[in-house]
Amino acid sequence: MMELDMRLLRYFVTVAEERHFGRAAQRLHIAQPPLSQQIRKLERQLQVQLIDRSRRPIELTDAGQALFEEGRLAITHSERAFAAARRAASGHLGHLRIGALQAAVDGVVPYVMREHRREFPDVKLDIVEQGTAQQVAQLLEHRLDIGFLRGPIDEPGLAVETLIEDPLAVVVPDEHPLANKAQIAAADLAQEPLILWTRAAAPTTYADIVELFRIHDIQPPVADESPRIQTILALVAAEIGIALLPTSFMNLGRHGVRFVPVRPPLPHRPLALAWRTENPSATLAAFITVARRTAPRYLEGLTQRSTDPVPHKNGSLR
Repeated sequence: MMELDMRLLRYFVTVAEERHFGRAAQRLHIAQPPLSQQIRKLERQLQVQLIDRSRRPIELTDAGQALFEEGRLAITHSERAFAAARRAASGHLGHLRIGALQAAVDGVVPYVMREHRREFPDVKLDIVEQGTAQQVAQLLEHRLDIGFLRGPIDEPGLAVETLIEDPLAVVVPDEHPLANKAQIAAADLAQEPLILWTRAAAPTTYADIVELFRIHDIQPPVADESPRIQTILALVAAEIGIALLPTSFMNLGRHGVRFVPVRPPLPHRPLALAWRTENPSATLAAFITVARRTAPRYLEGLTQRSTDPVPHKNGSLR
């Protein structure tokens, strides 16, 4: 009795709405005799009479009225449930847990999330700022669904795909002689006081800066170190020194500083996506598709901003 066919319930609700077997049969696109037989089958299963057939138009019994009211709700909820299942299977409904490096949070991630939200507004996105090692561990532990991190990553259980290049840029005060260069040669930094992002806060970036100096055989003087990006940008704006940071931090829009590309050769600094290879989620697949499509536009915007001339304090360009 507890496993009633939803089809029978739908038949009954249609008859109850129409108060007429013929009209109900037309709505249901079936013949009237089989419909009447199905309603009797439902009554036998429930062991109650649902319809008083002796009256014209037909009337519902007390049991029939109760089933009609609850049955309509049950059908509505079942339709919502089926629709939700179909939307989840197409990536339009669900929940994703995202990990991201600070450079990604301040860079490409908001662009990806904004584009994804426009297309999939009912997918909940949770983001947490984490280093690469933390993301790898939490992906493998099923605590994250996808991560924005730096490679190389050698984990058999993870798929890793380069999303964009996020090279180091020189951050200089906007009145600095190097501020309007299209690119800055690493040799030009040999005598510039340097403000470093600490090794503990950003081990990969710290290692890449050391590698850049090694490639070009230079060792600039270190003026200061800080674990906080905003502090580094403030020190640069105050003309305490220059800094080397991922280009993504240009999005912070700090007044008084300029991000200028470094002339190659440079350490390879890909920002990658990583996810579990066995994760079958359509919601995840849709997010990855949006990220692949959005990232090139993000890079185009960064390129445009890096080539814009710097205005004088009086508003003219220099």
